[in-house]
Amino acid sequence: MLVVDPTVVLPMLAAQPAWTSAGSDDLVAPPLLWSECRSLLHDLARRGVIPTGEARRMRRALDRAPITELGHPQLGEETWRMADLMNHPRTEAAEYVALARLVGAPLATLDRDLAERAAAACRVEVPS
Repeated sequence: MLVVDPTVVLPMLAAQPAWTSAGSDDLVAPPLLWSECRSLLHDLARRGVIPTGEARRMRRALDRAPITELGHPQLGEETWRMADLMNHPRTEAAEYVALARLVGAPLATLDRDLAERAAAACRVEVPS
C-alpha cells in the first residue's frame, strides 16, 4: 500500500495513456485528493498552463484512477496533530501524512518540502 498525494497523481494523469507508470503498489489517498486534483487541473487550464481539453482529459482519467479512497475515524485529529508536528500552516498536506501514519504505509510525494517535514512522522518515498 502506498499513500499518494497530488504531486504524484498529476504526472500519472498526464501520461498517455494515464496510469502507465502507476507500478504495482496498491495506491490509496484520503478523500481530499480528488478535490485537490480537480482544483489544480482547473487552475492550470484557467491560467493557460495546459489546454482546457487536456485538463478535462486528465480529470476524466482521475475519475478512473486506480486509487482507493481511504478514510479513517481518527483522520481529522491525526491531521491536526501532523500539521502541528510538521510546523505546517495548512492541514491539506498533513492529511496525506496522517493517513500514511494511521495505516502504516509510506507516503509518495514529489514535494521536497513535504517529504522533509513528513520524514519524522512516516516513511516517505520520492518517486523518480
